[in-house]
Amino acid sequence: MFYQIAHIVVSFFAKIVFRLKVTGVENVPKTGGVIISANHNSYFDIPLLGCALPRPIDNIAKSELFRNKIIALFFRKLGGFPIRRGKVDRLAMNEAVNRLKAGRALSYYPEGTRSKDGRLQKPKAGIGRIVVESGVKVVPAYIHGTHRPRPFRQVIIHFGQPIDFKIEIERAHKEGMHAKVLYGTICGKIMAEIAALKKQLMEKEPSAKALEGLGRS
Repeated sequence: MFYQIAHIVVSFFAKIVFRLKVTGVENVPKTGGVIISANHNSYFDIPLLGCALPRPIDNIAKSELFRNKIIALFFRKLGGFPIRRGKVDRLAMNEAVNRLKAGRALSYYPEGTRSKDGRLQKPKAGIGRIVVESGVKVVPAYIHGTHRPRPFRQVIIHFGQPIDFKIEIERAHKEGMHAKVLYGTICGKIMAEIAALKKQLMEKEPSAKALEGLGRS
């Protein structure tokens, strides 16, 4: 119930203040475990991505946000759980895998931290491990307009086709590929798909292309 109420409130706020526009949401599976993997520009990404989706989604957030008991309670009520940055947090990775195997949707930002200039960054390998251990598909998403957001400047979220890594994983196991190499291959492909979504958006949405430079000013 708490999630549904928050979803309604944030969605109303997003449509009025950020004129939120969502494209490609039909690519998101309605049921079953799935990772929604997006670029990361600001703290607004998490709530805006959540209200853009037709189903509840869990979130991994940096552990520093859970130091405040009130904020921690709020995050957990919305399906969030912490991850320690700068090291391999096996507990967080296992929690993510367990939730995905239970049929839940999970947002994951492969860059690992917010972009300082709005440009796409190199991905971290964490998402690769989660994909391999959970076996779920990944839906790439490009979020435009949250770098230095301003009221009434439009935010657009563009979802791509689900990526199934089953063949790559099976081939890697047969060939004895090192796990880290496989993780790197997976996260590299995900970021390439996010970059492709960005290019598509710039070509289809003249307003987005016009605001691309303003977001970095």
